[in-house]
Amino acid sequence: MTMRILMLLFACAALSGAALAQGEKPGEPSHEEMMKVFEEMARPGPEHAMLGETAGRWNCQVKSWHDPKGDPEVSEGTDESEAIFGGRYIRSHFKGAMMGQPYEGLGVMGFDKGKKKFVGTWFDSMGTGILTYEGDYDAGKKELICRGSYTNPMTGTEDHCRLVTRFENPDRHVFEFWGPNPEGGGESRWMEITYNRIK
Repeated sequence: MTMRILMLLFACAALSGAALAQGEKPGEPSHEEMMKVFEEMARPGPEHAMLGETAGRWNCQVKSWHDPKGDPEVSEGTDESEAIFGGRYIRSHFKGAMMGQPYEGLGVMGFDKGKKKFVGTWFDSMGTGILTYEGDYDAGKKELICRGSYTNPMTGTEDHCRLVTRFENPDRHVFEFWGPNPEGGGESRWMEITYNRIK
């Protein structure tokens, strides 16, 4: 079945290419011009280089708030991040503890040159859903600010969140996760993780 699907996709791509080559109209981009655009969109840029600076091994201090007005729970963890697919994405693997239980999470982040947005996903051992997000980098503040959504397992509704990463220096950055305020109205800080590079 997999081979049949691959053959069908190959045939569709070949037919599309032939149709473009034979059916080009004045004013429309040629096949060669379109290929140049695709090649440029696939080439890593400065945003990917910036993400690449987060590759490495990190010690993490985690603060999590179950009560927005209370003291945070503090735990330790580690993160291993690596550039993949020629520097187009960063894959991060976090290990630590959450609510007294072993916790593990995996994230992938990149910069979509078509959207002109940073994009990413996150999934972990505390659920079966996948968080997706996108956002922009504020060079003046050295902050990456993203907004995402996920399905609330308790209500089945879509909840929204804000993810902020402050880049203090090449060996230290701080991540904050802001979610719906459990007391109602607005948002509250759920988590803060400070990353210190392991040298």
